[in-house]
Amino acid sequence: MFSLRYRDDPGLAFLQCCSHADLKDLAEILMTTKKGGKRRSGQLSADSRFLGSSEDLTKVWKNIAAELQRFGGDTIMNFFRGGRGVPYRKILKDVCDHLKVENCGGEDFTIVENRVLIKVLKEALEKMSEEERVKFAKSASGLFTDGKFDPARATPAEILFALEASSAMGGTAAVNVAEIAAYAVSMFLLKRGLFLSMGGPVSIAVFSAPMFSGPAYRVTTPAVIYVSYLRQKHLNVDPL
Repeated sequence: MFSLRYRDDPGLAFLQCCSHADLKDLAEILMTTKKGGKRRSGQLSADSRFLGSSEDLTKVWKNIAAELQRFGGDTIMNFFRGGRGVPYRKILKDVCDHLKVENCGGEDFTIVENRVLIKVLKEALEKMSEEERVKFAKSASGLFTDGKFDPARATPAEILFALEASSAMGGTAAVNVAEIAAYAVSMFLLKRGLFLSMGGPVSIAVFSAPMFSGPAYRVTTPAVIYVSYLRQKHLNVDPL
């Protein structure tokens, strides 16, 4: 078995600025199966440097990023790359193809990731009951800039449009939209939410969403969603 070997990656380099708590969540998403066990195909949970840095994962952000790169690559091809996986750009493209999301290649990561997040939320909204949609729209009403928005009567399309508008604004509004999808991922895999309080109905709907089906995407799709959230947080939230 190869040790984890990070390859320089402009899509993941920002992880060096993330907190221990955020990296811990990302690592757990990479290591945890839907049933709550450890992935047999993973290397991170047996990596000595990672295990020795359990109190400060900022020291091993490259190991965590390398695990994601490795999951994004074919096992045989990883072997010929000396154990290295693929760049995040390739992982993001594969997830876009799986979700049927537009990806024009050289676009800014945040632009493509936002499309992924919106697609996830669209799938979730379509699976919600009317009661769940109303509850979600009311709890997330702070994200909606349109004063005429009526959570009790909003259709899935109207809610999605409001979320897209908030995401397009950037700043904390974009972070909040990304948090909703990240919350769903953490509930789906880790069986626990983030500090977010508005994402419950979304997480319930995402549990059975097809975007998490298939062995090749039980890791990469949730990981891309969570990386998208971390990038928005990195870009738009001032450090303490």
